[in-house]
Amino acid sequence: MRSAQYILFTCLLAILLLLLVMVGYDIILYLFPKGRPLTWNLPVYQWTGIGIVAFFVLARFFNKNLNWFATFSHELTHTVVSILLFRKIHSFQAGTGTGVMSSSGNSNTLVFVDLAPYCLPIFTYLLLAIRMMLAKDMLMYYDILIGMSIGFHVYCFRTQTGSYQTDINKHPLYFSYLYIVTALLFNLCVILVSYWNGKNVFTAFWYVFTQMWETCTSIL
Repeated sequence: MRSAQYILFTCLLAILLLLLVMVGYDIILYLFPKGRPLTWNLPVYQWTGIGIVAFFVLARFFNKNLNWFATFSHELTHTVVSILLFRKIHSFQAGTGTGVMSSSGNSNTLVFVDLAPYCLPIFTYLLLAIRMMLAKDMLMYYDILIGMSIGFHVYCFRTQTGSYQTDINKHPLYFSYLYIVTALLFNLCVILVSYWNGKNVFTAFWYVFTQMWETCTSIL
């Protein structure tokens, strides 16, 4: 993208981030009702939380292959987003600590491909999509698995995100990090809402979008 495009996109991201902060605040108020600590809406996340903790405990025993799988996940996310954006895949390779995915297509879509691994938990979204089809008595065990996928994404973020990454520094750093933070906050809101009664990952997307739109229109 050109400099003017980065500036325009940065302004848009700043607006989206502000809207997401306001939507996120409303979600926090739902989870932690003021003056009613005994009615906090957190139990629905308890098994997912256990799964997150379980991942970091088990990661110590699978450290030898975890680095390779993190690289595989990184390149796979590049690939999935490329396919969704109708880019042509030329190669895919993942080694221990090194990997590469080559694609071609509209140059304006490349930024989404480059930054996707740092803010898009593809395994968590896949598991959430399946969750809506499961019986309630299975959710306890399944939510542990979802929590482990979230823990894995946190691990990947900690070990792979930095200004040294070509994916990040090929764009202005202020833009890359603003994009990553905005996308992470959006995904966090969607994941939290997807656990609510009557919601799933797809309706959670719509809920967050509509809340952002309503917040925007109320400001205007």
